[in-house]
Amino acid sequence: MARKRDDAEMTGPRPRLRASSRAFLLFVPAGAFAALWLTGITPWTVAAAVAVAFFAFGVWRLGIERTAVSERAHLVRLIDAIPLATVVFAADATTVTWNRAAEALFGWSADEVVGLDNPIVRERDEQGSDELARRILSGEALRGVEVERYARDGTPLQLAIYSAPVHSDAERDDGFLVLYDNIAERKSAELERDEAQRRYQDLVEALPLVTYIDDTDELATNVYTSPQIETLLGWSPEEFATNPRGFADLLHADDRERVMALVAHHNREHTLFEAEYRMRHRDGHYVWVRDHSLVVEDAHGHAFARGFLLDITERKNLEEQLQQAQKLDALGQFAGGVAHDFNNLLTAIGGYADLAGAAIEPGSTGAHSLGGIKTAAAEAASLTSQLLSFSRRHVVERRLVDLNEIVRESVTLLERTAGPEVGVSLDLAEPLPLLSGDPAQLKQVVLNLALNACDAMPDGGTLTLETVTAGDSVVLRVRDTGTGMDAETRLRAMEPFFTTKAEGAVTGLGLSVVHGVVSSLGGSVTIDSTPGGGATVEVTLPAANQEHGIVAGEPQLAGDQVRVLVVEDREVVRHLARDVLEAAGFDVTTAASGPEALAVSDESFDLLLSDVVMPEMSGPALAVRLRELHPTLRVLFMSGYTDDVLDAVELQRSDTAFLRKPFGNDDLVGAVQELLDSPG
Repeated sequence: MARKRDDAEMTGPRPRLRASSRAFLLFVPAGAFAALWLTGITPWTVAAAVAVAFFAFGVWRLGIERTAVSERAHLVRLIDAIPLATVVFAADATTVTWNRAAEALFGWSADEVVGLDNPIVRERDEQGSDELARRILSGEALRGVEVERYARDGTPLQLAIYSAPVHSDAERDDGFLVLYDNIAERKSAELERDEAQRRYQDLVEALPLVTYIDDTDELATNVYTSPQIETLLGWSPEEFATNPRGFADLLHADDRERVMALVAHHNREHTLFEAEYRMRHRDGHYVWVRDHSLVVEDAHGHAFARGFLLDITERKNLEEQLQQAQKLDALGQFAGGVAHDFNNLLTAIGGYADLAGAAIEPGSTGAHSLGGIKTAAAEAASLTSQLLSFSRRHVVERRLVDLNEIVRESVTLLERTAGPEVGVSLDLAEPLPLLSGDPAQLKQVVLNLALNACDAMPDGGTLTLETVTAGDSVVLRVRDTGTGMDAETRLRAMEPFFTTKAEGAVTGLGLSVVHGVVSSLGGSVTIDSTPGGGATVEVTLPAANQEHGIVAGEPQLAGDQVRVLVVEDREVVRHLARDVLEAAGFDVTTAASGPEALAVSDESFDLLLSDVVMPEMSGPALAVRLRELHPTLRVLFMSGYTDDVLDAVELQRSDTAFLRKPFGNDDLVGAVQELLDSPG
């Protein structure tokens, strides 16, 4: 530090006499002497007068000095009362004034710094500190310049500096007034505010939705959109905000009028806005969004709509799939009901054709006509089987099946729907081991795979169905020359409702049903495909152990000692069953309903032949009641439509069997005989 000045300098400059006062000191005594000499007054008288004059001047000057000291003390008190650190520097940068706030802020007392060079010029950026000092000494008025300074103990201080030059009466710079404002709390608050804004922005940008601020004008002009808009619609926030008509132009044509009317009402009435609509993605496809917004006003009274967009495309797709499934289920219920009634009629048609054929000369015109009736009934039965497969309301019936026959029957049906642009090729291995499975389910597997292959060839192509033997398994390959699949599609192909078809196209459970059926039979499904290279679906099923297979033998007539109770609500089927079984030698009693059957339950029966679905009482419920009275009763259920009434556990009993409608007369007799011969 520079040398320390004397006490007078430390307290600041003393008051100086004005020029008029100095003149008074010179001319008053001289005038007095001149007046006395001219009037002839003696020197002693003059001396006395001079003494009086000097005494009066001393009193006058003392009063002036006391007034100046009082004013200076008052000024010091005023400066000490300023809450900001206030420092006055002389023109040579030495400290003249140092108030109490400066002592508290920097740690030096006034006695330690007044009259010395400025002790608070240290700064991390010394060059910047020198530049700031130069600006102050040049007389520049600073207003809130932020700097970092250090207290006496080294504590860093965040300060805002305000400065102004101090002028003397001669209008020259006599020094410089500098105020130091401690802005540490403000800077801390700003940091906290900035950190809060950063956290808020990070939160907004991490949300799985788009946040936005729109003006409340006619076009809902965008002011701000979060970065998630690029994920949702493919446009950057900047691109989305620069087009005033961006929002309206991206709306689906079917939604635009409705949504813009809602927006206008929302902006005008400041109501809560909620809507679901479609917006066009940059690549052209449409995305379903749910929009929530509320109109708020800023500090200046300007209204803005603030809200968010949530991608609900997947939910909408699931809703559409659910609606489709509900439609299919309703259609399935209708189809199942039709199939149930139709199967009853086909059972009667085929059964009575068999009975009539037995009484007609073979080879006659009548026999030929009856053969045509039986063939037509068999084809109709195939159609009802498809209806029941579609409605998924038939009981799984395992038996030995030739997969080649299933493929041939499926192709016959497929040729009616595939169209002439698709060529069908068969490559079937002969002989092929038999499978143990449900023929209707296996036919559904083949048809689903074949129809999917046809869908993959919209411009035509070749569909190939191939069967081969692989060890103890039978393999079905369905190959097409269509569009093929990429890796992601192959992985998801077995998911329920997954589809690559265009929006609005019919979709369903196709491949997932195939996978379910094949898995239940102990098999597997694999897909080999590349984009543009077609696809091959390979189904592997275990061959049946034919030593333990289900092979129906010739029916053994039991004679009239076996009593059978036939319960069927359809009269034509009930009478047919009675006629066939009586012709086979059984003692038959019939009933049209469960209650009617219970009315004759005091009689002893060996076997109950009952329809599954009947009014008033179902077949399974009737069987429970009758078995309470006759524990050894065998039960043969018959139906083409179970409506989930028949429990699969029930069919696992050794004294219970199932016969699917429509059935032939020999099938009926054989099923009854087989159940009677089975161990109870």
